[in-house]
Amino acid sequence: MGRSPYKVGKFLRSWKEGEAQTITFVVTEDCNLRCKYCYITHKASNKKMKLEDAKKFVDYILTADIKRTEAVIIDFIGGEPFIEVDLIDRITDYFKIRAFELGRDWFWNYRINICTNGVNYSDPDVQAYINKNFGKMSVAITLDGTKEKHDLQRVFANGDGSFDTIIPNIDLWKSQFTASTKVTFASDDLFLLKDSIIDLWNRGIAEVAANVVFEDVWKEEDDKLFESQLIALADYVLDNRLYDKYLCTLFSDSLGGYLNEEQLQQTSCGAGKMMALGVDAKIYPCMRYMAYSLNNNNGWHVGDIENGIDMERVRPFMTATTKLQSDSECINCEIANGCNFCQGYNYDESATASNFYRAKYICKMHKARVRANEYYFAKLFNRFGIKRDSLDVDRKKLYFLLSDNFVNYCATANHSIGSNAMSRQAIFNGLQYSRENFFDAVFVHPKDAFTFKEELEYEAHLILHMVPAKFYKEAACLHKYLLVFDHDSISLPTGHIKNCMFNISSDRIEVLFEDVAELLKKADRINLNILDINKLFDEALYKKQLLKIKDLLIEWHRRKRIIKEVSLITDLCHMNRPNNCKAGDRSFVYAPDENIYACSGLYSKDRSRQVGDVKHGLDNLLDAQLYKRKYNALCGVCDAYQCLNCICINQEFTNEINVSPSFQCRKSHIEREVARLYQLGMKSEAGDSRITELTYLDPIKALYEKNNISVGYYEY
Repeated sequence: MGRSPYKVGKFLRSWKEGEAQTITFVVTEDCNLRCKYCYITHKASNKKMKLEDAKKFVDYILTADIKRTEAVIIDFIGGEPFIEVDLIDRITDYFKIRAFELGRDWFWNYRINICTNGVNYSDPDVQAYINKNFGKMSVAITLDGTKEKHDLQRVFANGDGSFDTIIPNIDLWKSQFTASTKVTFASDDLFLLKDSIIDLWNRGIAEVAANVVFEDVWKEEDDKLFESQLIALADYVLDNRLYDKYLCTLFSDSLGGYLNEEQLQQTSCGAGKMMALGVDAKIYPCMRYMAYSLNNNNGWHVGDIENGIDMERVRPFMTATTKLQSDSECINCEIANGCNFCQGYNYDESATASNFYRAKYICKMHKARVRANEYYFAKLFNRFGIKRDSLDVDRKKLYFLLSDNFVNYCATANHSIGSNAMSRQAIFNGLQYSRENFFDAVFVHPKDAFTFKEELEYEAHLILHMVPAKFYKEAACLHKYLLVFDHDSISLPTGHIKNCMFNISSDRIEVLFEDVAELLKKADRINLNILDINKLFDEALYKKQLLKIKDLLIEWHRRKRIIKEVSLITDLCHMNRPNNCKAGDRSFVYAPDENIYACSGLYSKDRSRQVGDVKHGLDNLLDAQLYKRKYNALCGVCDAYQCLNCICINQEFTNEINVSPSFQCRKSHIEREVARLYQLGMKSEAGDSRITELTYLDPIKALYEKNNISVGYYEY
């Protein structure tokens, strides 16, 4: 994979990331500062680690029957660790000697990490330790930015700021290490965020790990101030083309979107995956479980240096997952991805002293951060053409119907006879609603005219335009668009196309292969959309046409070594979860009348079916649960994940939005069978989701067999 064209938006990489185990020594609970936002709330000048205890811990981690990775990070922390630099030096020497004597890989494969406040960084003893271990360690000095910001929080015991004490040490530090610092923001210093990050960059500190505190400190309007500061910082980065020069972790391309089931089975915290030795000779799952950072609950240790690890006390950490630590609001949050938490702090906030609890004081701040990130990445793309590297996350979509006569893009064709067009102000209102409520905006253009004009205000939004193919020349001015073809437009000289949509009516299936074959000559991928299927849909002919397309796709690969994609055949080979249209759940329509509808089909058929508007939100979405896949019993037993399960077709033929008619299910299973044959023909190159052979086309049979049910005299 090539180097990303941006740094602002990437996370800092640690040494041997994912491969190294972290072992922490809390060498002291004392500190020479009294930072106001510090989570260590019970500092003690008389509590420091005994060398003999540290040696026993080293012996334990090197000899005990525990899991050891090939590499290890030795993390020395406090309080302020360099207060005890002599102790750190002795522990380091002992670790190296014992690792050598025992022939452990860790003798060669270790790294020392220390984060210091920098007060005594130039002390001769500290410098002697650094010189002794140079090349095998990294040191970060915590500098908060401007003098005003730093001295507002990072103070001595008498209340004086520490900025002037630390600054003289910064040049020495930068000459020895990659300049990387940690910055924390709380409610009273948010207004200095932009200037502080810029100040750090201007001082030559290119890597800034920044965060806001997890604690219950946030006041009314803090989220708006946080967002405005981040947006101002984003504009500074973009206006000065600094996106590839610096790092600031307040921007991250992994933010936003729902968590999938795999992510829910993980946890964002490393507690329990590391070991921390406290000054009391006890072993903790993380230093945040030590009493000196807890205010409500007792310290939680998992062992000690005499008896080793007590696996019974480790078991909660082995079973803790985001899904079990979160309530329904967090689990179903549309921007849960990237919302991290401190497990130790959550434990301390739990009324029952449980690891299966999640404090949510940071919620509004996370939402503000996501909105600002969306702004930054949209402008980065629209201004410089640089795409965001994003994870495979599910995101909400709001489709803007720019006219009643919108181009078809879903399984229910647009039969609207209206001519209303969305006003400029309505578009801006919809975009504002999209940002505030975390929708991706999709502009669906009219069939008969291209009237859209780019404006500066659109630069702050990442918009996908769905444009009729006959306006391919006009669409070239757009930043991101998808051409929508039909039978009459497939021969247009559009040039090479990476991705497009092709609409074909269900009563024209006899020309499906012919049209797709023609379009594949210039398109790498076709999102195939069959319009208005019904009881008369010719399933046998459809399968015959799909089989011919399947053979053509395999032939493309065998003859020219080119992989072409047709969604309803090729996508299932790579899917392990459903890809239904999500209408009324995670996908909605914003219409020219400025109302919101569950889908475009329901809008074109019945204007009384609005579910809300951009001013009041989705306040009229009745029986909202029925739009979710888990409330469709047939989908629950089906793995034809490429099926879009059109709720408009469902309601028309079964009278329920969450019950699919048999012909829609059979259509999807025909596609599933052709996808299976395609995968067999392509073998391993077709994807990693193995499609099994089934004996039925209608999943209602599987549902009946699974539940062993019968409905009176009704029989399939």
